[in-house]
Amino acid sequence: MRPAALAAACALLACVSAEAQQRETISFESRQKGQPVQVTAEIYWPPKPGPVPAMVIHHGSGGVGERESRFAREMVAMGVAAVVIDSFKPRGVTSTVQDQSAVTGQDFNLDALMALKALGANGRIDRNKIGIMGFSKGGTSALMAAHEQFIGAAGVPSGLRYALHVPFYPSCSAQYYRPQITRAPIYMLLGAADTYVGYEPCQTYGQALQAGGASVQVTVFPNAMHGFDGGAPYAVSRGENYSKCVFQQQADRSWVERSSGVMTIGADGKPISGALAKALAACRTLGVSGGANDAAARQSMDDLKAYVRRHLLGG
Repeated sequence: MRPAALAAACALLACVSAEAQQRETISFESRQKGQPVQVTAEIYWPPKPGPVPAMVIHHGSGGVGERESRFAREMVAMGVAAVVIDSFKPRGVTSTVQDQSAVTGQDFNLDALMALKALGANGRIDRNKIGIMGFSKGGTSALMAAHEQFIGAAGVPSGLRYALHVPFYPSCSAQYYRPQITRAPIYMLLGAADTYVGYEPCQTYGQALQAGGASVQVTVFPNAMHGFDGGAPYAVSRGENYSKCVFQQQADRSWVERSSGVMTIGADGKPISGALAKALAACRTLGVSGGANDAAARQSMDDLKAYVRRHLLGG
């Protein structure tokens, strides 16, 4: 091989090696409707020696896309490893907009905790500086990952917890009665014009969590729709809309849907036959939409970076 060609080949190999060091695919076991499944995530590494802080990024009902890549780039630029979970592809799902049961909330939320377990065992990551953020369905997982009952059920070791939770426009349709929450800060970023999941349920739940001693801050951006952080406007007429459905756990541990008053789970923890269908018939609608709001997009990104500097980078 000629010297010039050899140099070019070496340069190419160096680029490939650098890319391999900057990006890594991991997998971890989770669950799909009672069956085990291997879920994957891409880690985008910052160009500095470890161990480094990490931010888990969990997508919404539309799957992994440009938004997750954009936020991953911002995290890496700050010196934080970005961990983008793909909860859909390993399950053969492309979207849950029209059928949220394709990947249940329970299974989706579990992915976030199993990712934490995997990252806690990774020597390149500072296990005390792992945060989680998510959008819509992923925002809900980012919020639920602060609930100790789910952390324990997932088998997360004691001493390993997310250090920061940043849910973007999550659903707060399931509200637990006096849940035990980790001490990590929770910053919920909501849109005042969100008709997909609404914002009042998360305000209400945030206040309840605060009353229980959790560190929760709720920001509502004026005139901001679902998906305010960026992307093209959209409307899906057959999209499942649960914005009016709020299931609240009572003091006796039963569950009641707020708008219909229907008790769906008794104090004995057993579902009441036909009650869930009755409650959903009263509160669930069809039709979802969203779109970017430039002011909210800029401010939410600035806020996110401030949270990361404060809680993951320590300054």
